[in-house]
Amino acid sequence: MKKINAITFLLIFSVFVGFAQHQNAKKWTISAGYGIGNIWTKFLKDAFDVPEYKVTALGPISIIGEYQIYKKVSVGISFTYSDLNGYFNKNGFVFSDELLIYTGLIRADYHPIINRKWDIYLGGGLGYVNSQYKSSLGTGSPNVPGKFGYSAQLGAHYYLTKNLGFYGELGYVNGSFLQLGVVLKNPNN
Repeated sequence: MKKINAITFLLIFSVFVGFAQHQNAKKWTISAGYGIGNIWTKFLKDAFDVPEYKVTALGPISIIGEYQIYKKVSVGISFTYSDLNGYFNKNGFVFSDELLIYTGLIRADYHPIINRKWDIYLGGGLGYVNSQYKSSLGTGSPNVPGKFGYSAQLGAHYYLTKNLGFYGELGYVNGSFLQLGVVLKNPNN
């Protein structure tokens, strides 16, 4: 299975920024973040229920682009990538498995508080999930996460400058319960 790398992630982020700069949208934001507490680790731990079995996770890593369509309403898209690996080695028995998850969602957020430094919002999203599982035993799993994806988030942007800041989202956010990252907003605001 092909793994995403930092260059691919930055390329996707650059395409988002380039596209947004050529739009006449009132306001747009581009965010890149990392999820804390990948919930898909439970899927792998349940697949091989042995105390010595270890699971590591990269991500979820997300890129989010949003446009303000009304004063307090925005719509957008998010793309997320997670790579989880499990490993067990005891008495000559070695087992490893991997779960890759790609998610694309359409999002909508309501922004009750917007000022110079803060943008507080809540919303949700719906979309598509592509999950790929493989194990060293050559078996796949019919129980990989489904094709339907969703999110529900309470979030905040905090701007250090007019156009650059940090963001955080709580809820069920692309495979984690907390996501933190950087946000860039339209320089024409």
